[in-house]
Amino acid sequence: MLKEMALERLIEAKKDRRLAHAYLLEGGAGVGKTWLAQQLSALVLGATPQSVVEHPDYHAVAPESKSRRIVIDQMRELEGILHLKPMLGATKVAVIHDADRLQPQAANSFLKTLEEPPPGCHLFLTTSLPDAVMETILSRCISVPLRASATPPPSEGAEAVAAALIAALLQPGGPDLAAAIRFARIFQKSTSAVRTRVAAALEAELKLEVKRYRDTTDAKWGTERDDQIKAQAEAAVIRERSELLQATAEVLAGALRCHHLSTEAKLDSYRRIAEVNPPHVLLRRLDALERTRGLLARGVQEGLALESGFLDMIALP
Repeated sequence: MLKEMALERLIEAKKDRRLAHAYLLEGGAGVGKTWLAQQLSALVLGATPQSVVEHPDYHAVAPESKSRRIVIDQMRELEGILHLKPMLGATKVAVIHDADRLQPQAANSFLKTLEEPPPGCHLFLTTSLPDAVMETILSRCISVPLRASATPPPSEGAEAVAAALIAALLQPGGPDLAAAIRFARIFQKSTSAVRTRVAAALEAELKLEVKRYRDTTDAKWGTERDDQIKAQAEAAVIRERSELLQATAEVLAGALRCHHLSTEAKLDSYRRIAEVNPPHVLLRRLDALERTRGLLARGVQEGLALESGFLDMIALP
C-alpha cells in the first residue's frame, strides 16, 4: 500500500488502541519506509515528525560494523535502553533500519524483547529485502508492505544489466562461460559505480558536518559518523543490487510469459529468447538467479556469489 494509506490505517489503530508493538515496514527504495517509521515514532511519542529523532525516548539502530551488519553489541545496548523507564511520558520507540542486515546472533539476542517488549515500547523495523530477514524476526512482527506511488523508470544500471543479459542469451552459438563472465563484470561495474557515487556524496556531507561540529565535546562523534556513512553507502549498494537482480529476473520472466501469453510483446528480444529457451530452461535460469539471491542474503562474498550464480544462470550445464 502507499505510505500515506499505511499511516492513516495505523493512526486509526492507535485511536482504537489496536496499535501493535512491532511492525516490519518493507518495500523497495523510495517507497517511504523511513518516512513512515518517523511518522509512527512521532505519533507514539507525541512529538513532531521533524523533531522526533531528538526525543529522549526515540532510539534507532542501523548497520555500522565493518561488515555493514547490525551486530550483537548494538542490540544489547538497545535492549538495555528499552528496559529503562522512559525519560518523558510512558512510551519508548526503537527503529531498526535495514533489519535484513541483522547478524544472526544480534537477531537472536533481540527475540525476547521483540516478542515481549517492555510496557509502552513500540518497535519499527525497516527492510528493502524482506526475504533476507530471519524467519524468527518476521514471525514476531506485523508486516506493512509498501509500494511507490508511481513506478519509477529503470535506472541506467538496470537498463545496462538487462541489455547485457539479453546479449548473453542471444549471442551466436548460444550462451557460454565467457558470456556469463562478461555479464557478471557488467553487473558488478554497476554496483561499484553506485558505491563510488554514494560514498563521495556522503564524504562531502561529513566534511561539512566536521566544520560545523569540530568543537563538539563528544570525542567519538567523528568515528561513529564515519561508520554510519560507510553503512549508508553499503545500504545504497544493496538496494541497487536488488534492483539489478530484479531487472535480470524481468528479462527471464518476460521470455517465460511469451510461452504462455500470445499478447506478451513488450520486447521483441523477449520473444527471441523464448524461441531458443523452452519453459523448463527459463525456469532453471530463474532458479539459479534465486539461489544467487540466497547466497547474497547469507553474506557470501559478493564477487564470488555473483560469478558462481551467473555461471549457473547463463552457462547452464
